[in-house]
Amino acid sequence: MKLRKKPLISSFAVGAVVTVLVFALDRVRDYGALHSLCDGFFVASVILLGVGGLKLARNKGSFDLAAYGISNVFLTAFPMLRQREKETPLEYVERKREERKPAAEMLLAGAVYLAAALAALAAYEMTK
Repeated sequence: MKLRKKPLISSFAVGAVVTVLVFALDRVRDYGALHSLCDGFFVASVILLGVGGLKLARNKGSFDLAAYGISNVFLTAFPMLRQREKETPLEYVERKREERKPAAEMLLAGAVYLAAALAALAAYEMTK
């Protein structure tokens, strides 16, 4: 499994933005700094791991037939939008499989944020 730098950096950036936003929201509510930091890391990890998990399931083909059915209904209703010849479900699955990007970078970033949340939780519990 080869990790690509750009998606990894962007996943960490999304996590950092979410962490800062949750941290700021918690500080407005007068929570402690460690509590706010733990909340920020945890929310970022849940978002990244959740989206990464859905992306992994999509990459395995979990949603292919549903997506094919929806696109087929849409193109039947609006045939002028059809850009390619009508394809079979198998052709659709193969075409989509070639276009997909891996989810490893997002899952790795989510795991790092989860580890940071656990470390912040441990520090918070020791200061109580």
